Amino acid sequence: MKPKSILLIIAIALLVSGCLVKSLHPFYKESDVIFDPSLLGTWLDNDSSKWVLEQSVLNKFPGEHKPQNSYKITYYEKDGPSEFEVHLFKLNSQLYVDFIPSNIKVPELAGYHLIQTHTIAKVIIADNEINLKWFNETWLTSLFEKNKIRISHETITDQNGDDTYVLTASTEELQKFIVKYGNDPAAFKDNSDKSKPLDQRDDIMCITLKRIK
Repeated sequence: MKPKSILLIIAIALLVSGCLVKSLHPFYKESDVIFDPSLLGTWLDNDSSKWVLEQSVLNKFPGEHKPQNSYKITYYEKDGPSEFEVHLFKLNSQLYVDFIPSNIKVPELAGYHLIQTHTIAKVIIADNEINLKWFNETWLTSLFEKNKIRISHETITDQNGDDTYVLTASTEELQKFIVKYGNDPAAFKDNSDKSKPLDQRDDIMCITLKRIK
């Protein structure tokens, strides 16, 4: 498909918007994937929203269910539940998770126009606690605007004139980028100035999940 066609489709149908670094390709390779059954269960985040982690199952034929080395996460919020296919993986001795939306409930014709995008978060697992730090789009945007990095991407301008970026790099290129910048404290930010407006804060990119079941 021509680059202009890809850009048009993304502009029309980008599923994950604002704040998160988005990619057309996964951040993991199958050889990097880890499955930890201890993460299965029900968790609450900082805002008391519920996260249900289950093992993904492939339904090939009626009555045939094959467990996968990935997670189905159902996130419950006031607008209704969201479902994600999630892979836990290790890269350069650091744990990450790759999220992609699944089972999106939209009218059939609209669904034909949608492209799902991957996002990535650094993860730290402790007793009955999971800490997620999403890759910071504000940091990435600053590097793009200053021409400090080169990684394949498209720039999407929304109806308000704001730019967002979609990475179009291969998984191999994405992983090299993550290895290079994974320890940059601004790339996966822990906190921010609480005096800033909510939409300008980086701490909303950091989520702590606590087990309730």
